[in-house]
Amino acid sequence: MEAVILDRKDAKHYIQALKQFRERHPHLKGVFLIQDGDPSHTARATQDYLAQGAAWWRTRYTPVHASWLNQAEILIHSFSHRYLKRQSWHSREAFIQHVMASWPEYNDRYAEPIQWTWTNPKMRQWFAKHSH
Repeated sequence: MEAVILDRKDAKHYIQALKQFRERHPHLKGVFLIQDGDPSHTARATQDYLAQGAAWWRTRYTPVHASWLNQAEILIHSFSHRYLKRQSWHSREAFIQHVMASWPEYNDRYAEPIQWTWTNPKMRQWFAKHSH
């Protein structure tokens, strides 16, 4: 897990964060970039940037309205449960400082591969129960 705090949620700042990620990881041959349909992810400028490095950035999109399928959401929940629950900050800067100090510790203490246990039969049972 790595955390990045963007000044704005737009394509310009997202692309800047992607470039910085790639600079921090020159040893990687590429990454799978899992994204949802956020406008900063689907913007023409973002798509153009990713297309320039298509061999390095292997983009995948989560289905619309399926954040529960997204392992990034599982990771965010796990991090939030340990580091953000029942806390408040006096300023945005204090919150950013807390998050930036916390994610390396999270990686050292808690990060592990997510074991996906949602099987087709479990999915059908869930839909049967909740589709009324």
